[in-house]
Amino acid sequence: MRYEKEKQEVIDWLKHPNELGKAPSKIEFVKEFTDDDSNCLIFKYKKGLFSPWLLAIHSDSGVFSEQEKYDEKRDIEQAKKLLDFLKQYWKSVAKSVEESEKRKEKAKNFGAFVLKEEPEFEPDEFLKKYEEDWGERLKDNDGHGEKKEGVDARIFENENGLRLVIGYMDFRVPNNEAEENAVYNWMWKDAVATTEKHKAHEVITIMGDGEIKEQAMFYAKAVLTLCRMENNIGVYSNGVVYQPELFFAMEECIRNGELPIPVLVWIGLGREEDGISAWTDGMKNFGFDEMEMIGTKEKPEELHNLMIALVDYCINNDVEFHDGDSMPVWAGLKIDVKKTKGVNVDDEGETLKIRKVE
Repeated sequence: MRYEKEKQEVIDWLKHPNELGKAPSKIEFVKEFTDDDSNCLIFKYKKGLFSPWLLAIHSDSGVFSEQEKYDEKRDIEQAKKLLDFLKQYWKSVAKSVEESEKRKEKAKNFGAFVLKEEPEFEPDEFLKKYEEDWGERLKDNDGHGEKKEGVDARIFENENGLRLVIGYMDFRVPNNEAEENAVYNWMWKDAVATTEKHKAHEVITIMGDGEIKEQAMFYAKAVLTLCRMENNIGVYSNGVVYQPELFFAMEECIRNGELPIPVLVWIGLGREEDGISAWTDGMKNFGFDEMEMIGTKEKPEELHNLMIALVDYCINNDVEFHDGDSMPVWAGLKIDVKKTKGVNVDDEGETLKIRKVE
């Protein structure tokens, strides 16, 4: 049958969980055309037996569908629009590949303040619990020399040469900074009250030359173990105080070798006069610009989930959005991107303003 191979590739693409999620109940080749030296095949398919025909393309730039209703009278126009988006997408990907090394250079160290209910430094307990939690031995690089009163530190190194620095301070985070930022944790009603209980803190930093994702995973494992210690009551990072329970919820994800995005990048939510806004805080640790969606009509939960998905898409695909982009991200989502002065995050710099294209 004509174009049977290409038809199967469209079916396989549609079966992906981020797309249709299953094979179409019916699919047919419609026509072929050439646009600016790009060859493109048009297919129509159905989700179910009684569903309308939808449009998909197979081209030199790849397979794509927005699950748009197939229109026989303007199918080439529809296909050209998808083709243009695909070309823009691959230009963006190519640009991101070129910028990957630059992102590694500008990425910040993963770090946090672990808030302690009582002024006690417990590095040996941490070392024991870490090895029990993850089955990995850490090298203790500290000589246990003389320490300043009220201040201490230990350095641990993993098998990949990454170092975990734990600096202890027997006093509260200065200037009520932690308490003032705890209010932004919209998922933890006791954030401020719990943060106010801390009497000391530890400064956690990951150092070394490993891949960014390796550093992120080491950070997540170390902080999750610290959260298991009864004296540690919160984690101040990315402009907010996280509850230990959020790290606990990420354990299975970490054990599966997946980056625990919710504890690596904070998704803030706020109500504006013209709608709900969302922003990221933590993308800079991966070398990306922070992202914002301003004054949307989305429901808070839907907006939060969308931002998490965008963060996951960028980090796990090593793809960066750029000023002026207008592109499909996945089926049903097209975005416009503008880089302007930060509003809710990074107000001394610029952030990427993301807008859904309806």
